[in-house]
Amino acid sequence: MTDAVRRAALALALAAFSLASAAAAARPALWEIEGRGNTVWLFGSVHVLPQGGFGIEGPLAEAFTAAEQVCFEVDTSGLPPEEITALTLARAVDPAGRTLFELLGPQAERARALAAAAGVELAPFARFEPWFVGLTVALLALQQHGFDVEHGVEKVMEGAVDRDGKQRCGLETLDEQLGFLDGLPPGLQHEILLQTLEEAGDIEAEVRSMLAAWQDGDTRTLARLLEEDFKDYPGLDDKLIYERNERWADKVSAMLGGSDDVLLVVGALHLVGPRGLPRLLEQRGYRVRRH
Repeated sequence: MTDAVRRAALALALAAFSLASAAAAARPALWEIEGRGNTVWLFGSVHVLPQGGFGIEGPLAEAFTAAEQVCFEVDTSGLPPEEITALTLARAVDPAGRTLFELLGPQAERARALAAAAGVELAPFARFEPWFVGLTVALLALQQHGFDVEHGVEKVMEGAVDRDGKQRCGLETLDEQLGFLDGLPPGLQHEILLQTLEEAGDIEAEVRSMLAAWQDGDTRTLARLLEEDFKDYPGLDDKLIYERNERWADKVSAMLGGSDDVLLVVGALHLVGPRGLPRLLEQRGYRVRRH
């Protein structure tokens, strides 16, 4: 996608990736927050990576070892697969039964033309809403380049959590997170899908700057990209990023009043800029240290 739409879709789902050959040298940012008698660490994730593209190393490995709990945006470990499917379908399918093309209205023909040019078959997605199709097309495009959710930060971390028998927790429910996308205005949903189809063949180049900044721990560049990409969509950054950051800051504050050390793993764009989670916690009086 271009501008805000590209990263509004990719950033929320964090359908980002890294180069496997550079993984050993990558030093994504990690923050340490001191509580009354415990510590909370914040680590920014990307959801889609090539095999071997992420490892728990350096300061992150130390934080992981020390943490009694590892908390994610959403913890689905207690949900059976059929419930996850049911929740997703309840959000991804129009409750009035309208098809993708009916929802797109006058934009349907353009979507068909862009899909044909990109070699994407839209017929299998006819029952779904535009936001869901847009994200699915982006994910499929990434998979064609060798990137997969199974190799992303969350999956690697979840495997380590289960292997070490650590406790897991989530900041949001799956339905809440899906609801942020399902609640986007129809016009924006259409634009997300159309731009995704238009740029599906060049998705790696489209997100390269964001990914390089994540690898280098370059939070200033990430914050600048976030600001630039949402500037044409007033209020969208509040809904998708900043309002959630405020709610999460309340939850992290509660964690910092407890006794367990916690490693919190959330999308990288939630942790940057003056309204990012580390800054919000500083404003509440906590000592925040960047590694």
